[in-house]
Amino acid sequence: MRSNRLLKAADLAVFGIVSGLLWLCETVLRALSRRWRTRDVGQVQVRSILVIKLCCMGDGVLAVPAIRALKRHFPQARLVLLCTPRNDGVFEGLPFVDQLVRLEVTGLHGPRELFWTGPAALLRVLRALRGARPDVAVDLDLYYRLTPVLAFLAGAPIRAGFDIPGQHRGLLLTHRVARPRSRHELECFLDIVAALGAPPAGKELEIAVPQEHEERARRLWVDLGLNEKERVVALFPGSSKNWPVKQWRAEGFAEVGDRLAAEQGLRPLILGAPFEKDLAQQVAGAMRSAPVVAAGRTDVKTLAALLKRCALLVTNDTGPMHLGAAVGVPVVAIFGMTNDQKWRPWGDQHELVVGNCQKRPCYYLSNMPRCDHLECIRAIPADEVYAAALRALSRERHAQAGRC
Repeated sequence: MRSNRLLKAADLAVFGIVSGLLWLCETVLRALSRRWRTRDVGQVQVRSILVIKLCCMGDGVLAVPAIRALKRHFPQARLVLLCTPRNDGVFEGLPFVDQLVRLEVTGLHGPRELFWTGPAALLRVLRALRGARPDVAVDLDLYYRLTPVLAFLAGAPIRAGFDIPGQHRGLLLTHRVARPRSRHELECFLDIVAALGAPPAGKELEIAVPQEHEERARRLWVDLGLNEKERVVALFPGSSKNWPVKQWRAEGFAEVGDRLAAEQGLRPLILGAPFEKDLAQQVAGAMRSAPVVAAGRTDVKTLAALLKRCALLVTNDTGPMHLGAAVGVPVVAIFGMTNDQKWRPWGDQHELVVGNCQKRPCYYLSNMPRCDHLECIRAIPADEVYAAALRALSRERHAQAGRC
């Protein structure tokens, strides 16, 4: 299991101290400068907004309604969004994002990335953020102390974000927002922008899929031997590289895919990231039907376009689960140690299958107690997942009939 321990330790050691020093600097700035003294957004001419969202794909999808609400409330402001290669595909092309700034650090490639390329990447980003001259910064991250530091160093006198007990990340925030453990994350993000006076501009998810990516998905569909009229169930057996413990059994995905093929006439399509090709082949090798495998063949937007063509998505709790919800495909989401109330796919058309363990949810703020059994997810019967798939398909058929 990879849990970014080195990144977290560096964050605590470096940015915990830096936050305290910068807080002292801000005390001086507020005494000397009216711009830094004003905390009421209503008294500020907001010409530039910085939004920070470094992690991750699924979190990024859920943050979109909050970002949209900000732009709707401050339509005259230029909205600059700081992201990483882990989620930039979620934000590219959104009409309410004026500029993307990428921090070319993922936290997934060990000490060399962190200590060799990280400092130079941070300096490049800081120059870009300082050039944006933000009046307001909105920190939609929650795992690290780096992001409030970036909001301060960008020069934003008003800064909003989560103040989470034990995280010590609220010191540099002017608007501190609680994050209840069982409130859906989408609504928690909306709470942050509401603290700045921005009401929700709808809670629907949104992702921009350009025509070129729709065409890539169409070509891939044909290359895989699928026809336009074929009903397809997408299977996503993987999860974040950091958290393979969120994965249901490969043979469980195989069994559900086979039953959907034999009893419902759906063609299984196995998806995944490039590092999950072996897992995808493991699922395919355990199947009696004729699945097609596209693991490693899509970027975020092509994956979104591909999912739009599917009748159903069966997935672990991972980023593509939220991507599927954003493009409107019914989702069967399998949860083990993570909190389904906070992270469920957004919308009423989806089905949850939740592990039976009295200790769950035990994953919180990217931390989880050591568990050698993981029965909360591994013991989920394939019959339960299949039954959830039937319910989702039935609901979708009734919805389609109502639209006719």
